[in-house]
Amino acid sequence: MTATAAIGAPIELALGTVQFGLAYGVVGSGQRVTDDEARAILQAAAAQGVRVLDTAAAYGDIEQRLAGLCGTTPYSVVSKIAPLPAGCDAQTAARLVRESVERSCERLGPRLHALLFHSADDLLGPLGDLAWAQASACCLGLGVRLGVSVYGPQQLHAVLARYPVALAQLPGNALDQRLMAHRFDGVELHLRSAFLQGLLLADAAVAGARVPAAAPALKRWQVACTRLGLGALEAALGAVKALPGVRCCVVGVESVAQLEDIAAAWRLAQPLYLPELATDDAAVIDPRTWRTP
Repeated sequence: MTATAAIGAPIELALGTVQFGLAYGVVGSGQRVTDDEARAILQAAAAQGVRVLDTAAAYGDIEQRLAGLCGTTPYSVVSKIAPLPAGCDAQTAARLVRESVERSCERLGPRLHALLFHSADDLLGPLGDLAWAQASACCLGLGVRLGVSVYGPQQLHAVLARYPVALAQLPGNALDQRLMAHRFDGVELHLRSAFLQGLLLADAAVAGARVPAAAPALKRWQVACTRLGLGALEAALGAVKALPGVRCCVVGVESVAQLEDIAAAWRLAQPLYLPELATDDAAVIDPRTWRTP
């Protein structure tokens, strides 16, 4: 397939809001961002040229608070349809999808750009056709694009074999370079996990202690940064810029200072190809497998 990032449409920085609704990340502060700080971050992000926000119904209560925090700033928002509970029947699934879409539309209004199925398994399971049809019917005429959040390129291929996904979010970073081997025609790609929940920016000993299975890979990462003479932040963003077909890189922050540091590093970062660091070991790159102390 052909990469979707058109010539003349460079990858841009987007702001994730999970930290505004939940304590998130294995090396974060362990605290939810306060409303005052969230407002300041959103204002600072707009000043830095950020136009896209990422949120979800499952990120605590941030989806319902986000429009108020944004004020008059004209952000475009990507949100997510809440995952279906295990074992629900068709009637329940249809109702839950419909209610999730309607709530997101009501909460975010004209800012809502796209809705992603938060769980790709909801589309790949036996109720996938029903769930997609319900969401499509609700979004019809609203200008809201429909897509999916996945854990890797292979899962996205599986979803695309069944549904006309317009926008997809998937992980990618200096260690998780699986996207290098894939192209997705006609799909707007949003990348998450640029910093691997902060592990790529933390001291190697601290990060390795938090996720022991990733310790050797993180050590190689730090050695590479030293060899290149780059700070971890600029190097991590450079690695993201080297991944093909990406339209937005979603980053999360806990303070205005973090946001401004990332924006400054983003402007400096050049595409950085580090194939020697790539791994497909789920124990390293998939947070679902992490066994943190």
